[in-house]
Amino acid sequence: MTAPSWQKVLSTLAGARSRELYARAVLGQPLDATPKELQRLVDAGLLTPEHAVEDGLFKEVLATAAAPTPKGVDRFFRDGRIDGLPRAGQDRSDLLAHLAGRLLPADEELGEPEVNRLLATVTYDIPTLRRALVDHGYLERRPDGSGYRRVTAAT
Repeated sequence: MTAPSWQKVLSTLAGARSRELYARAVLGQPLDATPKELQRLVDAGLLTPEHAVEDGLFKEVLATAAAPTPKGVDRFFRDGRIDGLPRAGQDRSDLLAHLAGRLLPADEELGEPEVNRLLATVTYDIPTLRRALVDHGYLERRPDGSGYRRVTAAT
């Protein structure tokens, strides 16, 4: 049997009478209820067909409603932004490669303001990210600082 949705549980408990009956069941009190009222609680998963409290229901509902754990570079993003760079070498390289490919156009030289504007879409710490991209070889900086270019495999 699958756990009922959180919407079904909450919509059932939104009714004062359903809440009262469920509270009585939790407290072990008599359920002076109509068959229709009891069936509503059973259908929502709050009570078993024998009208006992469904133990573990809320844990099951929360587990099914939980967001999936992000994988790969997605795990470094919160609301579309990164908080900082990972310390681990491979994680750091993977994230920087992802950001370079996603944000910076290939075969086009950009000035620092343009690079900063692009990096600002994913971080508040623009200088640190720009420096990391240069230091790890994903972004080249002209010696005079007048422009940046994304490093591609063909470069």
